[in-house]
Amino acid sequence: MDIRKFRNQLARYLKGTSNETETAIIEAWYKSYQNERSEQLTDHSRQQIKQAMQQRIGKAVHSSPVIDRSIYRIAASILLVSGLGLLAYQFSKPTAILKITFITIQTRAGQVKQFVLPDSSVIWINAASKVRVPSTFNDAVRQVYLDEGEAFFEVKHNRLKPFKVTTVPLQVQVMGTSFNIKAYKALPQLNVTVSTGKVGVSQGSKLLTFLTPGSQLSYSRSNGLFTQKTVTALESQSWKDGDTYLNHVKFEELSLVFKNMYAINLKAGSKRVHDYLFTLRIKRNLEATETLKLISLMHNAHFRKEGNEVVLY
Repeated sequence: MDIRKFRNQLARYLKGTSNETETAIIEAWYKSYQNERSEQLTDHSRQQIKQAMQQRIGKAVHSSPVIDRSIYRIAASILLVSGLGLLAYQFSKPTAILKITFITIQTRAGQVKQFVLPDSSVIWINAASKVRVPSTFNDAVRQVYLDEGEAFFEVKHNRLKPFKVTTVPLQVQVMGTSFNIKAYKALPQLNVTVSTGKVGVSQGSKLLTFLTPGSQLSYSRSNGLFTQKTVTALESQSWKDGDTYLNHVKFEELSLVFKNMYAINLKAGSKRVHDYLFTLRIKRNLEATETLKLISLMHNAHFRKEGNEVVLY
């Protein structure tokens, strides 16, 4: 079809100057369009098109000697032919999914934050951590992202809207429960510990396990394997009250705790110190020097400051 020629014919039709042949062609074309498309438009959409059409063609419509509903229908056709057919498509297509906006909560060294979610669930966020939460829970799933660090979740029960925490590469899903996720990227493993309720832990579409109160899953970032054991759940979440329990952890984890709690880089001054396993409780209100003295007494070691670092030897 010659679009330019057809536009001229439509213009003449609206002015009432089209000949018999042109009139027959235009009305036949419109009827064909109407049969194929009109069922896709709701009454509300038709009204929107009509209003938009009036704004766009203005004088062309109002200058016609006779204005009836058929004129509006033909005018809508002009919009389509002239490249404004996208307007009708926008009104008739299914409503787009609303974009979810997220709020980012970050903590610095030595800082712990509490955040209340739209559904009254509560998140405690440990030091040097980052969590993204939606501004509203309009989706079928209450989705939260733990991008870095550690957080304790106390989830309000809602059997119709599961609560999911994504922390690469795992997803933790519940209906209503409380659990702790430790997912610092500097550590070789990711831990999920359940205090109350039941938690499902997945990797992609694969369910790894269900955890019940007192159960902890440890996932290895290096090989993708995981283990499950029974622990004292209160100790895993005690950091939010000021105490951090370390139970036979390697030097790397002790060093991370010092960095997150005191903003101090702790280094091992020898292989002997690096190979130690550390079991202790670190209190947030205790000075770093006092904690270092305690560690030194436990392991018959010493410490010294070198620039911005503390060396344990």
